[in-house]
Amino acid sequence: MLPAAHRAQLTGVLLDDASVATTDKLELSPGLEDLVFQYNSQNLANPAQMEFRYKLDGYDRDWTVTRSRGAHYRKLPPGHYHFLVEARNAGSAWNDTIASTAVHQQPYFYQAWWFYALLCVLITAGAVRLFRWRLVRAKGELGVVLEERNRIAREWHDTLMAGFAAISWQMETTARLLGSETGPAAKACELARNMVRHCQAEARRILWDLRENQEATGPLSSALSNALRPLSAKQGIDMRLQVEGQEVALAPGFVHHLVCIGQEAVTNALRHAVPNIISVHLQYHADWLSLSVKDDGCGFRASDKHAELHGHFGIPVMEERARKLGGSLRVETSAGNGTEILVHVPFQMQLHGG
Repeated sequence: MLPAAHRAQLTGVLLDDASVATTDKLELSPGLEDLVFQYNSQNLANPAQMEFRYKLDGYDRDWTVTRSRGAHYRKLPPGHYHFLVEARNAGSAWNDTIASTAVHQQPYFYQAWWFYALLCVLITAGAVRLFRWRLVRAKGELGVVLEERNRIAREWHDTLMAGFAAISWQMETTARLLGSETGPAAKACELARNMVRHCQAEARRILWDLRENQEATGPLSSALSNALRPLSAKQGIDMRLQVEGQEVALAPGFVHHLVCIGQEAVTNALRHAVPNIISVHLQYHADWLSLSVKDDGCGFRASDKHAELHGHFGIPVMEERARKLGGSLRVETSAGNGTEILVHVPFQMQLHGG
């Protein structure tokens, strides 16, 4: 061990070239440019042979060995440090006695932890406010679009659908005036009436897609019941709706397409099958559901099936809706035994979705 006179001693500190007294802890103001530690060791016999090593613990990775009497640091980051220095005669072991002082470099306010916490809170609040603003704006734009769609649907219903109905009635009257059911003129009238029916079906499908369906936001069974009730009341048909399984929440678009399929199937049965009973069966399974619309009407023969499916029955439209939901549609019918429209769709990916 070196004699006490040979041990390292802190002799002074320079802060931006201003000398300050050496203490056990240095508090450095924010923005300090230069920090210089001054140290020495009394070795009157041979001071040129003294070696020093120093380290700013928390900043330096390792010791720095030198024969100079000062350690210079520039622009310390905010934090807590310890400056350590020790001395030895050249070639001898380092002394176990170390001179030290604590150093605290104070941060600017924008470098403090509470500033970053406050900044995160402000950014989060701003993001939430921006999201709400964009949500309100999107709802407003959607409301304008829905209102315009409803207006178009009303105009079409009041003009186009009424015009189709008038044309159909006029063609029927013309056919009666001709008196013959087998002549070329009667066949031409019947063909024209079928074309009008097809246009009516397409226009009705477009109207269902255009109008704002309030029931589409509720349970599927309620939406089906509300949509089918006016049809059964108008025709005086025994309409039966049965729900089997635990009903789950579905996306509005999902509900809308299924309701439209049910409406189209029931409308076809009322128009073509002359039924007494129409049964609508909704069945929920683990990750899929089925919708069945079955009537006890006249049905049609196997030889007529292809023509009926691609005629004015609207089957292609229902098939397209089922495909949009990732499902499939099947038609079971025979002459005199009624018709069943059966739809299978998975709803696992549609729950709470768009």
